Amino acid sequence: MQKRQLRRSAALMSLVSLVFLLMAGTASAAEVQKVGTTSLQTLKIATAVRAIGMAETYCAVADDIESIFWNPAGLIHIEGTAVQFTQINMPADVHFNTAAVAKRIKTNTTLGFHLMALTTDDMPVRTIYRPEGTGENFMCYDIIAGGSWAQRLTDRFIFGLNVRIAHSNLADVEYTGIMGDIGTLYETTLRSLKIGMSVQNFGTDVDYRGNYLEYRDQGRRNRASPKEDDYTNAPPPTIYRLGLSANFFTMTGISRPEEFDALMALEMSHPNDNRERLNFGVETSYLKTLFVRGGYKLSYKNQIGYDEERWAAGFGIRIPLPGEVNFTFDYAYMDFGRIADAVNGFMDSPHRFSIGLNF
Repeated sequence: MQKRQLRRSAALMSLVSLVFLLMAGTASAAEVQKVGTTSLQTLKIATAVRAIGMAETYCAVADDIESIFWNPAGLIHIEGTAVQFTQINMPADVHFNTAAVAKRIKTNTTLGFHLMALTTDDMPVRTIYRPEGTGENFMCYDIIAGGSWAQRLTDRFIFGLNVRIAHSNLADVEYTGIMGDIGTLYETTLRSLKIGMSVQNFGTDVDYRGNYLEYRDQGRRNRASPKEDDYTNAPPPTIYRLGLSANFFTMTGISRPEEFDALMALEMSHPNDNRERLNFGVETSYLKTLFVRGGYKLSYKNQIGYDEERWAAGFGIRIPLPGEVNFTFDYAYMDFGRIADAVNGFMDSPHRFSIGLNF
């Protein structure tokens, strides 16, 4: 029976890997790997604070409520019910918050719901002829709501799915559409090694309803007034992730101190509008109560890596409460290079906070 399950797990992993590679290959063939060629950029913002503290190496780590934003298969590890709220600080008076809840309904099944909301303050309308503003204001917002499902298919293979409804409003034009995420986890027999894969934000092209005023054409043609034009549709920001994670002491054979534990993770990702990325992260814990995290995003010339982001760090606290309830607080800071240098004040800096309950 065990050999049969292992064969099934291997076959499933092979199938998922093939799908993953085919989808990544399709994206490469379509040559949609350039900055500015995708829409709904809210979906690219890293939302899992624990993952951010580990430099976004979470695809194979996924074992708590934050899995809902990274690899939904990881929700299977939740015991009971988990709830989390996150505050993401952004520059330029942009506000980004998330909420998530998930519940284990059967031994091998977990269901969840999540919400993401990005809003801006009022911004002045500027044109070529009125660079200081026309006296008019506008605002933008994105709201994404989704349901999640995680299922353990064998003793080692886990499958997860997100289905989302995304609504975006840019001044007086709107878009509403459906997209999804797929994730898998394979818990290997090699000590504590786990393999995680996910495909995020796949769906049909984003096509805003309405027209816009083409001020650039007005300037080039020296027109008295700008003409109206239709919005061009663009694909969502699909991200393909492949990760490895393992317990540091189990994998290296180093004797573990009784009060401490640690894990390490490696993640490769391929966004459909940018170059490939490779990140490394670690998490250490003391008495499973205090957690310290860190990581680095590798960069090599213009072939791999990020333009500005490099290192990340964070910490977490888990506090037991009466009634078998655990309270968690997590913080992370991600280096944004020159982007962070340009912000004004603490609330515009790239700080991330989350609080959660597990009961």
